[in-house]
Amino acid sequence: MTEALLEIRGLTKHYGAVKALQGIDLSVHAGTVYGFIGPNGAGKTTAIRILAGLIRPNAGTVTLGGLDLATKRTEAAAGLRALVEVPAFYPGLSGRQNLTVFAKLARAARGEVERLLTAVGLNHAADRAVGGYSLGMRQRLGIAQALVGKPSLVVLDEPMNGLDPAAIHLVRELIQTERRERGVTFFLSSHLLHDVETLCDEVGIIHRGEIVAEGRITDLLSGSVSGYSLQTADNVAALGALQDALPAANARNAEGGEIHVDGDEATLPAVTRTLLQAGLPANTIRPLRDTLERYFIEKTEGVMG
Repeated sequence: MTEALLEIRGLTKHYGAVKALQGIDLSVHAGTVYGFIGPNGAGKTTAIRILAGLIRPNAGTVTLGGLDLATKRTEAAAGLRALVEVPAFYPGLSGRQNLTVFAKLARAARGEVERLLTAVGLNHAADRAVGGYSLGMRQRLGIAQALVGKPSLVVLDEPMNGLDPAAIHLVRELIQTERRERGVTFFLSSHLLHDVETLCDEVGIIHRGEIVAEGRITDLLSGSVSGYSLQTADNVAALGALQDALPAANARNAEGGEIHVDGDEATLPAVTRTLLQAGLPANTIRPLRDTLERYFIEKTEGVMG
């Protein structure tokens, strides 16, 4: 595991009696894509706005590259970029002109503007005024803006908002390319849990202002068994035996000719016992792991916000 690029410790933010953040801790390791997820009102945007310097916390520390963002903001945030809510541009300037302005401010290398316009699929509209861009086009230009100048950490708040499926695929590929080829670390907030599971190495789940789970997605899901997939010498007979003996297991046919049953580790002995009693021991049996969506719902008690 690489060292932590971003560390948040004891971060607290209150709005009167409302406790938006209640002493959260999390670590984002260099070169990873970190997913920050939670129900509406859980505290995600508050944390991101603190990272972006838009609001101040009541307590706690945020360090980037070992530097405190509160006491050494200019130095610490030199490699930080953030796309929070709706990106702002000069509406009368073209996409290329807007990106050129930001590139000059970031002292970006030559060719960065054209490379990023192509990467987000806006080279065909680069000379049109941004005031005439659709929401999805503005969002893609905002992502390009956040990547100008080879930042060390890019914070993206709901980056897929307003994007069609083709643009979502383009942005996914861009994030992976920037991480792999340029070493950019991403802190990504999204309600699209499939994208988080596909893109992210690590995840932090926030619920009611507290971190309720954090770690590598593979590690978090490895201990979550939601059922089993199995095959026997006679799956038709085996399916009937399981449905009769274990109705709560919801035994059913699955793709590939396998039988799927629901349940956790405690279900397995009953499944194997039923098959043995039927004279149909399993030839193969493997656990089915929870998806991130199911794990998320479990950790947030199904709260939608």
